[in-house]
Amino acid sequence: MMRGYEAPHGGLVLFSTPSRRQRMARRRWMAIGAVLSIAVAGGVLGQLSAVRDDAARPVPPGPFSYLP
Repeated sequence: MMRGYEAPHGGLVLFSTPSRRQRMARRRWMAIGAVLSIAVAGGVLGQLSAVRDDAARPVPPGPFSYLP
């Protein structure tokens, strides 16, 4: 691993690479974030497509209405 330093002449500054533990933690947080964002997107779409005004009208027969 290379340690970070500030070059006195304003040149290239090197930094240390993430450790294995840091990479695993970052990957875990990315997976949790992806799952949560999909859940939020599903909830928002569900709220946008909710039909509250049509509750008084009768439901038309669907493709499986012949099943008991």
